[in-house]
Amino acid sequence: MMVQRARFVSMLMLCSTLTRRNARDFSSKLFVGGLSYDTNETILKDVFSPYGQIMEVKVVCDHRSGKSKGFGFVRFAQNAEARAALEKVDGQSVDGRNIRVCYVNKEAKEAK
Repeated sequence: MMVQRARFVSMLMLCSTLTRRNARDFSSKLFVGGLSYDTNETILKDVFSPYGQIMEVKVVCDHRSGKSKGFGFVRFAQNAEARAALEKVDGQSVDGRNIRVCYVNKEAKEAK
């Protein structure tokens, strides 16, 4: 449990750093952290769909229990749609939790 919390905190710190960079360097895929364990892919899609065409939604779940790990990913058809969603949804309440949204890109993957 403590290891998962440390990973989540490091993801949020990385998210904060990446969000400050120039948006043109990023893809149309967003990391969504701080999700309620009850939030599923349908709910996440409903939250992000007003901002553009969603290509993929994934809530990461534990393989054994099947329960959400509290984070996920949303991929839009276009970068501009992802940028609009990030600006509007970051910090908003979803299922009673304030979520964090940031870009996913090659640098983020390499920083792991």
